[in-house]
Amino acid sequence: FVMFTAIHKHYALEEWKKFAASHPECLEHIAVSSGTGQADLDKLYTMLETIPAIKYICLDVANGYSEYFVESVKTVRAKFPKRTIMVSIIIKPLAKYLKC
Repeated sequence: FVMFTAIHKHYALEEWKKFAASHPECLEHIAVSSGTGQADLDKLYTMLETIPAIKYICLDVANGYSEYFVESVKTVRAKFPKRTIMVSIIIKPLAKYLKC
């Protein structure tokens, strides 16, 4: 039995490093979550550069209707082209823009 989950964005980098060192086998089954504010994205970038075994990213926002959200997805995709990105909200009319 294998489970996949997204871990909330409030864990600190040091907590992630400790978890990754203690449970490296879990890293292929989790996504690191992030908001789309600059501080959140900076933390995400540092996390993924520090723990490259994390393959999945979850972008979580309250307002998926904003063009800013679409641009944030594109920015993260450009920075991490080989990682899987999931979003907490996909709005059907905007879905075509999320294919980045």
